[in-house]
Amino acid sequence: MLGLFLFASNSLSASDKLKIAVLDFKTVGDSAGLGEGAAEILRTTLIETGKYIIIERGMLKQILEEQKLNLSGIIDPKEAVGIGKILGAKLVAVGSVVKLGESYTLNIRFVNVESGEVTSGKKLTAGSKEEIPALCGQIVKLLAAGKTSAAEEKSPISAHKEEPVKPYTSTPPGKWSIGLIYPGLSIKYRTGKHAWEMKAQSGSGILAAGPRYYRYVKNSGLSLFWGLETDFISFKGDESKGSGFAAGGFAGGEISLGNNLSLSMDCGPMYLSLSDAKFSESASSLEYVLNMGIYWYFK
Repeated sequence: MLGLFLFASNSLSASDKLKIAVLDFKTVGDSAGLGEGAAEILRTTLIETGKYIIIERGMLKQILEEQKLNLSGIIDPKEAVGIGKILGAKLVAVGSVVKLGESYTLNIRFVNVESGEVTSGKKLTAGSKEEIPALCGQIVKLLAAGKTSAAEEKSPISAHKEEPVKPYTSTPPGKWSIGLIYPGLSIKYRTGKHAWEMKAQSGSGILAAGPRYYRYVKNSGLSLFWGLETDFISFKGDESKGSGFAAGGFAGGEISLGNNLSLSMDCGPMYLSLSDAKFSESASSLEYVLNMGIYWYFK
């Protein structure tokens, strides 16, 4: 009796779940694997909620091959409805991932198989590929908010008027920033995964000034980067006076402190070459330099 009761409970629970087919997304401006990966992330995120029955990609591919269609080639809602009916799905998700500059836009449309209408369309933009899973999470939240129960709603998604919450990212709110670096000042311009900085540092009769280039490799959570730097150096002491240059690379990370502030730290090897004008002597060496600073970002 207990086993029969559990079987009946599970059957009832499954009957209340909405069956969804998520077709691979088209990719524009990047490799085809990006759209396929985004669709797979959406499938997994929907499954993790426990509220939906998701048709596996293998079954989708088999049906579409029989219909002589590509898994990521269905854009026409009529074709999506036909596939949905064959699979027994109530809702079919189609879409695309578009790369424009350094940003990625996820376009998703949901087609109601019964009515043949596009019940909802969403467009979400991220600053990097790493943020696409967060966008899929936002889509699932919107889907859950629009569906109160399988029996109450005619459309699986209600007309949600509010703008979706933007996923967390360490990408700063402004492109320009002023840095208080020890010991000195800088101004930085950052766009997407690249940044350029002009800095000046002084202390104990030494002045070092020059440009820096940053290449960010991760833009969510802790923002990691590597870069290159070159500096003009002048020095003046009690017995010496001269100039020189420094050049090298660095690697580090930047993390948000809130209120448009961030903390940055990096370290790397620098080749230094100095010449003493008074005594006509020169010296060079390889040193490891640690840099730390607080940046205030503004638009």
